[in-house]
Amino acid sequence: MKIRIPFAVIITALFLWSCDEPIAYDNSSFIYNPFSITEDTLNNVTAIEAGTADIEWGSHFRAWVGETQYYKSGFTVEFILSDTLLNISAVDSVQFQVNHVVTYPDNGADSLASNYSSFGFYETMDQLIDIENSAYGIILGTDSMNIAGGNNSWKYNLPADLIAEGDTIVSLGLFPQATDYFSAFYGGGSVSRPLLNFFFHEPDSAGNDSVTVLPVLADTLFMHFAEKSGTFDRGQYEYVSQLKSDSLIITLNLQGFTVTGDTIQHIVASSLLPAIDNFASSLHMPDSVFRFSMLVEDIVSGVSSTIEYGGDGYNSNQINNIIQSAIDDERDEIEVLLRPATAGYNPGFIAISKDASASALYVKSSLAVRP
Repeated sequence: MKIRIPFAVIITALFLWSCDEPIAYDNSSFIYNPFSITEDTLNNVTAIEAGTADIEWGSHFRAWVGETQYYKSGFTVEFILSDTLLNISAVDSVQFQVNHVVTYPDNGADSLASNYSSFGFYETMDQLIDIENSAYGIILGTDSMNIAGGNNSWKYNLPADLIAEGDTIVSLGLFPQATDYFSAFYGGGSVSRPLLNFFFHEPDSAGNDSVTVLPVLADTLFMHFAEKSGTFDRGQYEYVSQLKSDSLIITLNLQGFTVTGDTIQHIVASSLLPAIDNFASSLHMPDSVFRFSMLVEDIVSGVSSTIEYGGDGYNSNQINNIIQSAIDDERDEIEVLLRPATAGYNPGFIAISKDASASALYVKSSLAVRP
């Protein structure tokens, strides 16, 4: 069931009756009343508080390069060279290889306006990286890459004198040279992270010349990430993005569910309905994630649920276990943490109104009594 916002307060009491004696559904703890079912959309969100922190990108599965109206990003990598494995004096050439995952266009559409985009390769050893001012280090060259090809490997031949005998660390960077795209590469947490291919010749058993390739994986990856100034309306909205460890603390008033004696409120279904503005959000077409996936967690109990949002409504949204747990603990107020469940996998974000009264909690419940 898809539930759209904004939501008005709707209180509907449904009474079930039958000519026959109704059956009371029971388990070992409660007997549920089949006569009383209520279905409400309640404006009982009393506060929304935002928190933002950078993802620890060095060990993350993906790295991002690109420039859009919202973000600008690139990455640097360090390679540790071992003299026991590599004789640099015998090397004929070196390739810097990165493995491309997917590219998203700036407007969030499901197709790319162009099949190619330009990226810059940099030597970044002891260089101060200033992503906002496009200071990336010493440029080695640029190349036009097929960004519509999905999973593919891109190789760039490094200058012959870049790595010399005795070097133990090489630091390289990949940064955007064109706008309107955001590209994902395999990052530091992947076995397909960036690598250097060292090529050198040696005679084979027959005395003929043969080429040997020695690959060296990147040891450390650093993301350089900045939001474009002035593009996010933080006066009106709070944002949840998968490119940061964004989170919202949403306070819910549960006093309306307080009952006396042995009677309790049994939650049949419940959905958290933050006031998402589709026009202020940027929902890209997914690759590995079917919808914008978010984790909702009760800060006190740790009980959690995953909800998924698409541009046309919720694909899934059930937090009845969170609400039921809080009611069973006799709490009349809870704070839930809302954060992306798949951080770093999609450059999209959602904008949620800072007006707490615009958000709501949908609850379908019945009464239960202790036998």
